[in-house]
Amino acid sequence: MSLRCFIQTQAPIPGSGAQPVRYPACEWVDDDGAADPQHPLNRFVCSWLTSDVNTVERCQEVLDAIAQIEAGQRTQWFADGDAFGVDFSASGVQFNQSHVGPEDTAWWNLPEGRFNLAEVNVLLRLWHDFLG
Repeated sequence: MSLRCFIQTQAPIPGSGAQPVRYPACEWVDDDGAADPQHPLNRFVCSWLTSDVNTVERCQEVLDAIAQIEAGQRTQWFADGDAFGVDFSASGVQFNQSHVGPEDTAWWNLPEGRFNLAEVNVLLRLWHDFLG
Protein backbone atom coordinates (compact mmCIF):
# COMPACT_ATOMS: atom_id res chain seq x y z
CA MET A 1 0.00 0.00 0.00
CA SER A 2 1.16 3.53 -0.68
CA LEU A 3 0.20 7.17 -0.95
CA ARG A 4 -0.55 8.42 -4.47
CA CYS A 5 -0.34 12.19 -4.90
CA PHE A 6 -1.68 13.98 -7.98
CA ILE A 7 -3.22 17.20 -9.27
CA GLN A 8 -7.02 16.98 -9.38
CA THR A 9 -9.01 19.00 -11.92
CA GLN A 10 -12.56 19.98 -11.05
CA ALA A 11 -14.67 20.95 -14.04
CA PRO A 12 -16.89 24.03 -13.78
CA ILE A 13 -20.66 23.83 -13.79
CA PRO A 14 -21.70 23.64 -17.46
CA GLY A 15 -22.78 27.03 -18.77
CA SER A 16 -21.28 28.95 -15.84
CA GLY A 17 -18.34 30.37 -17.76
CA ALA A 18 -16.03 29.48 -14.85
CA GLN A 19 -12.60 27.98 -15.43
CA PRO A 20 -11.61 24.50 -14.20
CA VAL A 21 -10.01 24.41 -10.75
CA ARG A 22 -6.82 22.43 -10.16
CA TYR A 23 -5.63 21.41 -6.68
CA PRO A 24 -3.28 18.89 -5.05
CA ALA A 25 -4.92 15.67 -3.85
CA CYS A 26 -3.86 12.30 -2.52
CA GLU A 27 -5.27 8.85 -1.88
CA TRP A 28 -4.14 5.68 -0.19
CA VAL A 29 -3.95 2.81 -2.71
CA ASP A 30 -3.47 -0.94 -2.37
CA ASP A 31 -0.67 -2.91 -4.01
CA ASP A 32 -2.67 -3.11 -7.26
CA GLY A 33 -3.01 0.70 -7.37
CA ALA A 34 -6.72 0.66 -6.48
CA ALA A 35 -8.08 3.25 -4.04
CA ASP A 36 -10.87 2.39 -1.61
CA PRO A 37 -12.63 5.68 -0.70
CA GLN A 38 -13.96 4.05 2.50
CA HIS A 39 -10.52 3.03 3.78
CA PRO A 40 -9.86 5.00 7.00
CA LEU A 41 -6.64 6.47 5.60
CA ASN A 42 -8.64 7.92 2.68
CA ARG A 43 -11.66 9.01 4.76
CA PHE A 44 -9.56 10.80 7.35
CA VAL A 45 -5.87 11.37 6.58
CA CYS A 46 -5.99 11.88 2.80
CA SER A 47 -9.17 13.95 3.01
CA TRP A 48 -7.49 16.13 5.64
CA LEU A 49 -4.30 16.54 3.60
CA THR A 50 -6.26 17.49 0.49
CA SER A 51 -8.62 19.90 2.25
CA ASP A 52 -6.75 21.41 5.20
CA VAL A 53 -3.02 20.85 4.62
CA ASN A 54 -2.75 21.78 0.97
CA THR A 55 0.22 24.18 1.11
CA VAL A 56 3.89 23.59 1.87
CA GLU A 57 3.70 26.14 4.70
CA ARG A 58 0.75 24.46 6.45
CA CYS A 59 2.31 21.05 5.99
CA GLN A 60 5.57 22.29 7.51
CA GLU A 61 3.68 23.76 10.48
CA VAL A 62 2.19 20.33 11.21
CA LEU A 63 5.53 18.57 10.74
CA ASP A 64 7.16 21.03 13.16
CA ALA A 65 4.46 20.37 15.78
CA ILE A 66 4.94 16.60 15.41
CA ALA A 67 8.71 17.03 15.84
CA GLN A 68 8.08 19.00 19.05
CA ILE A 69 5.78 16.24 20.36
CA GLU A 70 8.35 13.56 19.49
CA ALA A 71 11.09 15.58 21.23
CA GLY A 72 8.94 16.01 24.35
CA GLN A 73 8.78 19.80 23.92
CA ARG A 74 4.96 19.72 23.90
CA THR A 75 2.46 17.09 24.95
CA GLN A 76 -0.19 17.75 22.34
CA TRP A 77 -1.20 20.02 19.49
CA PHE A 78 -4.55 20.67 17.83
CA ALA A 79 -4.97 21.52 14.14
CA ASP A 80 -8.30 23.16 13.34
CA GLY A 81 -9.23 23.20 9.67
CA ASP A 82 -12.16 23.65 7.33
CA ALA A 83 -12.87 19.92 7.11
CA PHE A 84 -11.20 18.38 10.18
CA GLY A 85 -10.13 19.04 13.73
CA VAL A 86 -7.05 16.92 14.44
CA ASP A 87 -5.62 16.25 17.88
CA PHE A 88 -1.94 15.21 17.97
CA SER A 89 -0.19 13.61 20.95
CA ALA A 90 2.55 11.05 21.49
CA SER A 91 -0.13 8.37 21.94
CA GLY A 92 -1.67 9.02 18.51
CA VAL A 93 -3.53 11.30 16.16
CA GLN A 94 -7.33 11.63 16.36
CA PHE A 95 -9.29 13.00 13.39
CA ASN A 96 -12.77 14.49 13.82
CA GLN A 97 -14.79 16.15 11.10
CA SER A 98 -15.11 19.88 11.77
CA HIS A 99 -18.91 19.85 11.62
CA VAL A 100 -19.07 17.23 14.41
CA GLY A 101 -18.67 18.37 18.00
CA PRO A 102 -17.95 16.45 21.23
CA GLU A 103 -21.66 16.49 22.05
CA ASP A 104 -22.23 14.22 19.02
CA THR A 105 -20.85 11.20 20.88
CA ALA A 106 -21.78 8.73 18.13
CA TRP A 107 -19.54 10.58 15.65
CA TRP A 108 -16.78 12.00 17.90
CA ASN A 109 -13.37 10.31 18.36
CA LEU A 110 -14.26 7.37 16.13
CA PRO A 111 -11.74 4.53 16.50
CA GLU A 112 -11.26 4.36 12.72
CA GLY A 113 -10.23 8.05 12.84
CA ARG A 114 -7.29 7.33 15.18
CA PHE A 115 -3.79 6.71 13.79
CA ASN A 116 -0.25 6.21 15.00
CA LEU A 117 1.77 9.46 15.17
CA ALA A 118 4.69 7.95 13.25
CA GLU A 119 2.37 6.75 10.46
CA VAL A 120 0.82 10.20 10.05
CA ASN A 121 4.29 11.76 10.13
CA VAL A 122 5.45 9.53 7.24
CA LEU A 123 2.37 10.44 5.17
CA LEU A 124 2.86 14.14 5.91
CA ARG A 125 6.48 13.97 4.77
CA LEU A 126 5.46 12.31 1.48
CA TRP A 127 2.75 14.95 1.00
CA HIS A 128 5.22 17.76 1.83
CA ASP A 129 7.64 16.43 -0.79
CA PHE A 130 4.84 16.31 -3.38
CA LEU A 131 3.67 19.85 -2.60
CA GLY A 132 7.24 21.16 -2.74
